[in-house]
Amino acid sequence: MSSGERAEILEVLRSATEATVSTYGGEVIRSRAMHYAVADDFTIYLASMKGDPKILHISNIPSVTLLILHKATPPETYMDLREFGKWSEIEIHGRASIVRDEREREYAIKMLAERSPIVKLLYQNNQTGVLEVIRVEPQIIKYKRVRDILEGKPPIVISFEESRDRGGDITILARKLKNLYYAMRVPFIAATIPSIVLGGLLALYHRGVFDPILFILTLIGTIAAHLGLNLMNDYYDYKMGVDQVNKEGVFPFTGGSRVLQMGLLSPLEVFFTSIFMISLSVAIAVYLALVVTPLVLAVAALGFTIIFAYHVPPLRLVDRGLGELLVGIGFGPVYTLGTYLVMTGELSVIPVLASLPLALLVADILVVNEFPDYKGDLKAGKHNLVVRLGRRRARWLSHVLHFTAYLLIPVLYLMGIYPPESLIALLGLPLSIYGKINLHRNYESPFDMIPAIVSNIVVYVVTGFLISVGILFSVSPSPALLASILMGIAGFTIYELVELRRGVRAFNLLRRTVSN
Repeated sequence: MSSGERAEILEVLRSATEATVSTYGGEVIRSRAMHYAVADDFTIYLASMKGDPKILHISNIPSVTLLILHKATPPETYMDLREFGKWSEIEIHGRASIVRDEREREYAIKMLAERSPIVKLLYQNNQTGVLEVIRVEPQIIKYKRVRDILEGKPPIVISFEESRDRGGDITILARKLKNLYYAMRVPFIAATIPSIVLGGLLALYHRGVFDPILFILTLIGTIAAHLGLNLMNDYYDYKMGVDQVNKEGVFPFTGGSRVLQMGLLSPLEVFFTSIFMISLSVAIAVYLALVVTPLVLAVAALGFTIIFAYHVPPLRLVDRGLGELLVGIGFGPVYTLGTYLVMTGELSVIPVLASLPLALLVADILVVNEFPDYKGDLKAGKHNLVVRLGRRRARWLSHVLHFTAYLLIPVLYLMGIYPPESLIALLGLPLSIYGKINLHRNYESPFDMIPAIVSNIVVYVVTGFLISVGILFSVSPSPALLASILMGIAGFTIYELVELRRGVRAFNLLRRTVSN
């Protein structure tokens, strides 16, 4: 290839406005149009919003093809064959990766800001933190002039041998594990931990017993069950076609992990990993039954029955408007009672009553997360409570679940279940009110209700931990310990809200600009 041809290819790449970016997604080829920028060494840069499924897809299946069509003539001449001969096409096969180096990222964003109106707007308003930048290192570039194609001439080909992937089996395994991490939705185990911690501290507060080894085993077992449940949910929703028809899901909060839809994992890989996680949970339950009491198996059996009744046909109670209740029972009374039983060796109504606020808040998380999925669930026949009630009426169900949970906190204190210190959990009320106002106003707009979705999750985690902090402080009144825990919870809450605010502000900026 001559220097003139190289310069011509770069000029064409910089003259075209967008590329069709294609990746192989299991059973289908996934394509999307994206703005791009090109460096002098033919490295291609792409950008999209963080959390966008296509970013996840491209970065996990790194083999990428870009097709750029350079229309060298004005639209009115498109049907003129002589003018059509001036067009050209560039096909690039390469490997994609997320840009981690800050200097390279800044360099790429500056170039993209000159070619993409969205990146330009975000760059001018210091909002580029919401963007993920992808580098595509070319392996092969094929440059075809239409006139050459019509004359039977071969394309100009550039090969980049040094960029070929040499990761081998280790790289493939690492990607599979990473995709399983996404499929299991590991960050959402935060929904499991508060109930387990509450059960352990209730045993300490009411019976004066706490075994850290048994507690850790219980925590591992319940987390394994939760991860298995997430995988099973994805598997059966995929088989039922639920997430495929969901066009309004707010990733990553609703609409599943989408690893199956994107071809990142096969259905069998998800199914058998689910079985493995549930089997691990069963094994731990059997061990605890042997060393503590056989009653552990009864509580564990109830939990597993909930998992299978929720997901698996023919029951599949998630389609019958009972899924929210089941999950609330599982993440509230079952988890808390199970942990209390492991600690004390006895059943009691105390952990069941104490976990009711958490059960209602978990049920509400499911209800709120069903709002964006409403149309997809309705089309797929997933008749959950929001589908049955409709989004307008389901708002009131959400409000009742949420604020009843807060009403129960002082009631449980007056019953002697909670110590007075647990009333600190009422500090979550302002964030709850903020989230519910957002839901009430934006229940038909999936994007606009993101603050309601996020605040709902944060409220559950914060409220659960604050109840437990109150119990812990009542048995071990250490101001330093209390201050450190509260600072940690406050830091978590502030971080989540700042990240939420940053993303919403960037999207609102784009929407206002487009609307005007």
